[in-house]
Amino acid sequence: MAELVDAVGLGPTRIILWEFESPPGHQNPNLVLKPGMGGTIKNFCRDCNSPSRYHIQTWLAELANLLLPPLSLPRKFEAFFDTLLEKIFTFLKITELKDNFSPSDIPLRTTCFIREAKKRGVKFQAMLGPFGYTNYFRAEIGGKIFRFEGLPIADFASEYGAQFVDCKKRTKQHLKKGGFPITEGKDFWFWQKRKAIEFGANILGFPLVVKPRRGSISRHVTTDIRDIEKLKYAIHKAIIYSPVFIIEKFIPDCFPYRATVVDFDFVACVKQVPANVIGDGRSTIQELIRKKNNDRQRGKPNQKEFTLYKIVIDEVTKSLLIQKGYNFDTVPPKGEIIWLQKDPFLKLGGDLIEVTPRVHPDNIQLFKDIAKFFDIRLVGIDFLTQDISRSWKGQLSAVLELNNLPSIEMHHFPSFGPPQNVARAVVDLFFKHYL
Repeated sequence: MAELVDAVGLGPTRIILWEFESPPGHQNPNLVLKPGMGGTIKNFCRDCNSPSRYHIQTWLAELANLLLPPLSLPRKFEAFFDTLLEKIFTFLKITELKDNFSPSDIPLRTTCFIREAKKRGVKFQAMLGPFGYTNYFRAEIGGKIFRFEGLPIADFASEYGAQFVDCKKRTKQHLKKGGFPITEGKDFWFWQKRKAIEFGANILGFPLVVKPRRGSISRHVTTDIRDIEKLKYAIHKAIIYSPVFIIEKFIPDCFPYRATVVDFDFVACVKQVPANVIGDGRSTIQELIRKKNNDRQRGKPNQKEFTLYKIVIDEVTKSLLIQKGYNFDTVPPKGEIIWLQKDPFLKLGGDLIEVTPRVHPDNIQLFKDIAKFFDIRLVGIDFLTQDISRSWKGQLSAVLELNNLPSIEMHHFPSFGPPQNVARAVVDLFFKHYL
């Protein structure tokens, strides 16, 4: 916790939140969302930050992943099919390629890459479909054209294929084979809820974590589950996203870190912490929250051009304040951290602390070894440990999962700490493996 206080001096705070107001005369105010400032949106999933119909796609993707083994085509065949599909869709006027897209149209990780690549003469087009911009892009330099989704991950250069890590169960098995630290867990189908509850409660034991077998950015994940009712709810939430879910042992007193490894060499690491405010000795908690949320660096979860989001005020927030004997009118002492959420999820307003310069050499080597073991040239590694500046060998640590399309913007726009130019390393990867 002290690290967050120390980190304040590393750079400006960049946070925001739902705008709220206290009912007149209310001594322990409940926050009231103003119209247009958030809250429940019909047919919109707050866990995915997407329309609820997106769950159909995630279910189908998981079923396809289970029925069809990961396939890595030779680069020439992959390029041929990409070109063919592009021509068919554009000829039928289902899609069109546009070069005047804006950062609000595409994922921020792609924006970071494109901005850096343009400095080296690369031109880009994005594919616009009937429902908005897709995640498909075309890059051109020196008369050569390359196509990629999200980021150029050089999938064709991998022995397993980057999609190998999409399945959390398969990833965990491979990590175990390589002797890397992992958490205990097991996967279940949606019709095995009773069996899953028995396994979690009586075999693993509380506290637990439940998450979909596919997915990233903490979508539909529930942590620190300590009773049967919360376990049942967590399973229900995971099944909305995927027909298969995982129950794992929760490791307390640790922080989650995201390490991004590019081409087995470049490593950046960011720490994720729950939504919070820090007392200045003058402002109420309500004022501190509003001040953070007024920062232009934070937006709403459905806005693609943001990494950090507005703090979500809910029952968890109220419970945490009550535990301290505080309410929203309390003026906390200068330097005191007031936690507003338990989970460090960005969608709840969590912070990102860039810690790359402080990562212990053993941990850097661990991340590189994992990338090499999976033969994946661009990977995000979710890592749990107590102190990233100490070797993982001497403390409780675990690799949670891998992501083959990492959110590199987390390193470019942290709440605190010096930003790391991961996009430049990805551009180097692009020039090395594509040209």
